[in-house]
Amino acid sequence: MRIILALVATGSLAAMHARADETTTPPVVVAENAALPGAVEIEGDTLKLRMDRQMWATGNAVIRKDGQQVTGDEIRYDMQNDELQVDGNAVIAAGTTTIKGPMLRMRLSENIGEMRDVTIEFKSAPPRPSNQDTNTLLDDQAILVSDPKRYVDDNASFSNQEKKSTFDNIRASAKQVFFEGQNIKRLKSASYTSCAADVDDWYIKTGSLELNDYTRTGEATNAYVEFKGVPILYTPWMSFSYNNQRKTGLLAPLWGTTSRSGFELLTPFYINISPDKDATLATRVLSKRGIQFQGEFRYLGENYMGSNNFEYLDNDSMTGQDRFYAKLAHRHQFSDHWSGGYSLEKVSDDKYFSEMATRIQVTSRVNLGQTAYVNYADEHWTFNGTVQRYQNLDNLSFVYQRLPQLTASYTNDWKGFTTNTGAQYVYFDAMKEMTTAPSGSRFSLYPSISYPMKNSYGFVTPKVGVQTTQYNLTGNVPLGYTEEYNQLNRTLPIVSLDSGLYFDRQTSLFDTSYTHTLEPRAYYVYIPYRDQTKIPIFDTSLNTLNQNSIFYENQFSGDDRINNANQVTLAVTSRLIDSETGIERLSGTLGQRFYFDDQQVYMPTTSPDTRKSSDILAAFTARLSSRLNLDTYWQYDPDRGNMERNNYLLRYNPEPGKSFSFGYRYTASVLEQIDTAGQWPLGNRWYGVGRLNYSIRDGNAVQMLAGLEYDAGCWQGRAVMQRVQTATADANYAMFFQLELGGLTSIGANPLNVIKRNIPTYMRTNDIPGIYRDQNTQ
Repeated sequence: MRIILALVATGSLAAMHARADETTTPPVVVAENAALPGAVEIEGDTLKLRMDRQMWATGNAVIRKDGQQVTGDEIRYDMQNDELQVDGNAVIAAGTTTIKGPMLRMRLSENIGEMRDVTIEFKSAPPRPSNQDTNTLLDDQAILVSDPKRYVDDNASFSNQEKKSTFDNIRASAKQVFFEGQNIKRLKSASYTSCAADVDDWYIKTGSLELNDYTRTGEATNAYVEFKGVPILYTPWMSFSYNNQRKTGLLAPLWGTTSRSGFELLTPFYINISPDKDATLATRVLSKRGIQFQGEFRYLGENYMGSNNFEYLDNDSMTGQDRFYAKLAHRHQFSDHWSGGYSLEKVSDDKYFSEMATRIQVTSRVNLGQTAYVNYADEHWTFNGTVQRYQNLDNLSFVYQRLPQLTASYTNDWKGFTTNTGAQYVYFDAMKEMTTAPSGSRFSLYPSISYPMKNSYGFVTPKVGVQTTQYNLTGNVPLGYTEEYNQLNRTLPIVSLDSGLYFDRQTSLFDTSYTHTLEPRAYYVYIPYRDQTKIPIFDTSLNTLNQNSIFYENQFSGDDRINNANQVTLAVTSRLIDSETGIERLSGTLGQRFYFDDQQVYMPTTSPDTRKSSDILAAFTARLSSRLNLDTYWQYDPDRGNMERNNYLLRYNPEPGKSFSFGYRYTASVLEQIDTAGQWPLGNRWYGVGRLNYSIRDGNAVQMLAGLEYDAGCWQGRAVMQRVQTATADANYAMFFQLELGGLTSIGANPLNVIKRNIPTYMRTNDIPGIYRDQNTQ
């Protein structure tokens, strides 16, 4: 018979009396106030009571107080002195934490005591303390899985399994543990790991380990990390989170190698200033160059956010220069209508990125922006004010600076009419290297009015407007002229008529119901010719012809050129839409522009276009399933019989951790490239990742990446090689080796950002749901 006694620790046993040394087996008695704070409940197969102050429970003995439960073979509790003694199979269970040992001594109300030969387990990731920051903007980027239902449906045998958390198997052991209050435990001669109980791949081994259950953090002294029985990292002190929360402390060092800087060792220190502010300080040792110092400060408020980055290398051993990089960025929402910010970047020299960075997005940059802006928006008005300067890095690709640029627009509807007025003032300042280029201001004004008429079967939109531009310049000697033209004006009326029809019918294909559409469209534009050869080119270029730009009024971007037009664009689109889901499975578009007058407006160094029609555009998209997508695009010149552009992109993503893409891009006389990338399980916990961007025209690789990943559950290993062709120097090679210890840290050079930039569908192996990870263990 089980005996349960409930009592208030400060009171006596009012429910029963017993003589000293008397063994009792009364019926179950439960005190009415057992659930009150401070109440103690004891149960066991046998109870012994002594003078209403001491109690023994033997045989499946249990004592509970304030959500904490202690079990053991024998429990002795002295209520007067609040002393608890457990002998044999002592277990403390509090929340998701379980502590086991052969014996326990503790003052129960104060949680002060000790155990020997202890093991501690966290069954699942503990919850955040209620006063901790829950904002994810400063956390690691989350990886989301779209349409998970189809993955579970396709893997029914695994559907009852859940995704495993890195923190599901946290456990520790120690020769001795001291309980120092409600939340503090100090372990002596301890080890710590997030591996499952039957896996001992890695440990932190330390002379002293303090665990704080409130902050979910640990601090270890005289510690080393042991992997597969081999010590790989030693530190006299380390601090870590065992709930994946931000924590001030020394982060694990990262290392790697590049062909330009040699061996690299990065040692970062993270500072968790507050829930909305943090900073990272680091030293980066470059074997060929010296020691670089890095710093980053991030902040986040209700209406603003920003970051400041700085890198400094004193006396580069290879160049003899002091080298630096700085970036300041801030965004602020001042009110419901006003916002603003700035983004400022600067480097010490032109080759900083090509020699110090490994990302093609960085190494290919040739102009660094230094921009400040303010925005306004309401129901009718928008306004933007911008000041923008640049630092050029290649001494070739110079651009105009905008000091300032002011843009405003007003839109309103009145009795079916839509009015729109756009205005812009820009002062274009030439870089000092642009010695013969003009500078000056440009003011543009474009009021227009349209009358949209829409119905379920089609639409017609007539529009009329006037575009006027004024220039006030210095040093403007146009190409082919010998004198300056600094005061220029241009005014042009613009008339257009856009129209389209919608036809649809229901059809069936492979036992699936679809809506089949046919959507013809005609777009007419008239703009008279004006000679614009005296106007300089500040920010204007010829738009790339595509499905959108073929319906533009002006084939030039920017206001320095406005084409003459007496033309019509004809196009037709057909779609196949799944009637049940609304997903567009197939879509095809064919379009061409026809000119009734010669194109007489052109860019400098080019000539007028006398063709009577544009290239023919065709596009086809297929969503063959939720896993397989195909996008194609063709641009064909019927006059010369040439294919001007040709793009293909095939994407296959059957489940998380499996993705493949193949792309082909061709632009006549400019480029011809193939681009393939993917991530795929190889079996026995191995995954392969790779990307190849190869220029057929140049006969070399623009970018190449290849790597292997191993997923052991509680740790992952990665090895990645990257080749990057830079814009300002020769190719740079980089090697990344990383060991990620689940729930603790990563050791080595981090390749994850490199992989994600090259393979957009990439998913970290420990973020892949368990139903798919398990399939790759065979």
